[in-house]
Amino acid sequence: MAVENPRGTIAASGSDRPALPPPSGGPLGVLRNGLAVIGPDRKRLWGTVALAFVVGVIETALLYMVAAVAIAISGNSHLARLGPADLGIQVSIPSACGIGLALVATLMLLSIPLAQLMASLSTRAMLRLRGRMLTAYLHSSLQYRDTQREGLLQQLVGEYALRAENSVQQLALGCVGVAMFAAVIAGAIVSSPLLALGLIIGLGITFALLAPVTKRFRQDVTKPVLTNREIVGHVAQAARIGQEISAFHVADAVARQLLGGIKIAATAMGKLRFEARLVPNLFQYGAIGLVLILIAALASTSAGGMEGVAPLALLLVRALTYVRQLQRSFHTAREMAPYITAVETELEQLEEHAWDTGSHALTALESLRFEGVNYAYKPGENVLKDISFSIDQGEMVGIVGPSGSGKSTLTGVLLRLRKQTSGKVTAAGVPLMDVSAESWAALTGYVPQDSRLIFGTAADNIRFFRPGFSQEQIETAARAAHVHDEIMALPHGYDTVIGPGARGLSGGQSQRLSIARALLGQPALIVMDEPTSALDARSEALISQTLAELKGSATIILIAHRPATLELCDRILEVRYGVLTELPTQTHAAKA
Repeated sequence: MAVENPRGTIAASGSDRPALPPPSGGPLGVLRNGLAVIGPDRKRLWGTVALAFVVGVIETALLYMVAAVAIAISGNSHLARLGPADLGIQVSIPSACGIGLALVATLMLLSIPLAQLMASLSTRAMLRLRGRMLTAYLHSSLQYRDTQREGLLQQLVGEYALRAENSVQQLALGCVGVAMFAAVIAGAIVSSPLLALGLIIGLGITFALLAPVTKRFRQDVTKPVLTNREIVGHVAQAARIGQEISAFHVADAVARQLLGGIKIAATAMGKLRFEARLVPNLFQYGAIGLVLILIAALASTSAGGMEGVAPLALLLVRALTYVRQLQRSFHTAREMAPYITAVETELEQLEEHAWDTGSHALTALESLRFEGVNYAYKPGENVLKDISFSIDQGEMVGIVGPSGSGKSTLTGVLLRLRKQTSGKVTAAGVPLMDVSAESWAALTGYVPQDSRLIFGTAADNIRFFRPGFSQEQIETAARAAHVHDEIMALPHGYDTVIGPGARGLSGGQSQRLSIARALLGQPALIVMDEPTSALDARSEALISQTLAELKGSATIILIAHRPATLELCDRILEVRYGVLTELPTQTHAAKA
């Protein structure tokens, strides 16, 4: 049975999706984005920053120690001067080296928890985000998912989650860089306040001079993510219709369309990459140039008092590496900002359209009743029109109708996958949407027209993520579907791995395995969508035998066209252009 597409297209291209709100591209915006992803781990981030500051202080002391020893050796002195000049603290060179080695050992020890904290921030954020994405998508309503582009879940859990994790990495690196930069600058001020002040002013001048350059290369960072989002949708569509692409020999045309979007995204991303590489280099080299100018000025105006310049210059060069790290982290995080905005937007929409799981635990299905049911994908355009019928326990009812008549929509309402626009649907007298999804799933079994296998054993495919069923129950369901013998003929029986990327089954075998999946747990209601469509004669006969054996033991709704299948039905309902009428069984047999 053909599935009606409420949008009337092969796939949602993504172009009709609302544009992303522009993310805040400044440092505060980047910080807000990162903190939003980190969520409950903010204290862990601040702990990382505090530890990084301690590491920065120790590293500053080590650098100062190295500079002091180098100055002492170059001046043929056996004593290294430590601390500000006015304190006059001097130690022997071996003692200074011993202190330096102790500082090195301390840094090596502290680097372990610092690395662990930084790694845990990003991995915990990705785990939490992926879990939320999967939960939100899988619990959203089918109506909402119908309106989404292809590949949305894969893109959210794959690319977008990785981008968000990268954003957290960059935020952590940036915060660590700020903490260590602050520690180095504090050490420089303690060592030589006036010289440090002059160098800080020089850094400020460098920032001011490079601001126009940064502004010139800044662009709308949402363009790459919007283009990538459309590309993923088109790629998913191409994968889905791969057979048709080959049959119509349009592979080159499809490739050209995809490559056009890829080139646009690559060009936009290339500009961002250019800015991210250029600005930090310009800043670092400009700052070093200003330091040299400042040192030259001091040397020309002062006959002495230059002892503190060498260690201070070393500290400044080290500080510049942290500034460079901070700038790179900022630019990378700014590239990631649109993805975080997209994640937040998609999650809000998915969670807003969460499917009502109901609360009434139904244990038995005595009857199923539709009263004046209408269903519309778009307001005012009913696909089902004033549908009314009832099905009693143990009945086998056939549903027929031309393609696009509303059979798929009716099936969705029957399975509690879609909520009617108006009217009333009750199961055993209880409004269907009030019945808990868990209890309804336990009472129903569904066999789609296109049976799909999962990668796993034959037993896993019958169990289908439902724990608690024994091997005996699985084999009982397989026997009822007349597929047990063929499963046992596989190399490892029920433990044989089948599905995508593994051993394949024939169409008839896959369909009968899908029937076994539906029969597991002995459901009270079984909905079958064209179970014998496009099957060989043997498979069709076996499925018909299964239906005959099931008749009377469960309520069966059978969407079919073949006379041999419909002859088993107690009643036949026809859906045509959204309107339902009941046909005498012999009338439909004559039509068929």
